[in-house]
Amino acid sequence: MHSYLRSIGFKNITKEELSDIIYQASKNPTAYEMSLDTEGNEFSEIRYEVCPGAGIAIRGNYDEDDSFKMDYYFPYYEAVLNSSTSTVHIIKESDRECFQGVCEDNNVAIDVIFHLQNMLPFIQSFEKTTSVTPANVSLCGLSLEGKIIMPIYSDETIKAKRYKAKVTRDKWIAKAKEGDADAYEKLTLDDMEKYTMISKRIQNEDVLSIVSSTFMPSGIENDKYAIIGDITDYSILVNSITKQRLYVLTIDCSGLKIDVCINEEDLLGAPAVGRRFKGVLWMQGKLNI
Repeated sequence: MHSYLRSIGFKNITKEELSDIIYQASKNPTAYEMSLDTEGNEFSEIRYEVCPGAGIAIRGNYDEDDSFKMDYYFPYYEAVLNSSTSTVHIIKESDRECFQGVCEDNNVAIDVIFHLQNMLPFIQSFEKTTSVTPANVSLCGLSLEGKIIMPIYSDETIKAKRYKAKVTRDKWIAKAKEGDADAYEKLTLDDMEKYTMISKRIQNEDVLSIVSSTFMPSGIENDKYAIIGDITDYSILVNSITKQRLYVLTIDCSGLKIDVCINEEDLLGAPAVGRRFKGVLWMQGKLNI
């Protein structure tokens, strides 16, 4: 079973219960979409919503007897935030009809890889369209474990200084992507200075009081990320089948906005606007075109 089912309220679900839910979804889907793949075959996606914006997506096709044959499924929380307007490259997985997006976002200075939620509009024209420039991308993440941590103190002067430094760094990153050697050198020197500063402060301070936010790959799977970010909003959802409660946290991570969906039982601490979230996400996203 998919390990991230617990993120949408299916903690401790059995195989028999999951099979029954998938059967019910095929008979009474919340949403249905069909397209032709690159070889001209029909490929369908069924969505079965268990609470507003969250549910199970099932992909496969219908046979001659009009019975749905599942290829694979995955839990989702529908991405709605405007996270980025950067160039997005679309990559097809080799073992199944599944696509990943690669977003070149300057806010986190790395390429953000995500599971593409709205795959079907691209499936037929994949060989012709492998990138979208610019693209309005909505990102979200499912989490299996997270913590609420307190914010770092900052007044308006500190916030203004950080914002000015971020704007300057974004400009240098944009120039570096264009091949500017001076920009590469400037960014390298900045990183060295930060490393030296952190190395000195870490001897007497906790790392979470020094680093305000992080966004970095986690493990060997390319769409998993460890993040620390500010909570700007949050809401509570209830799975209509299991009655388990979910938190949906809107996180600002160095300027990149992400919705995080996590089971209430897997979140340590009480979320509040202004506090921070620390956890690992399976990144999903949608291209709004």
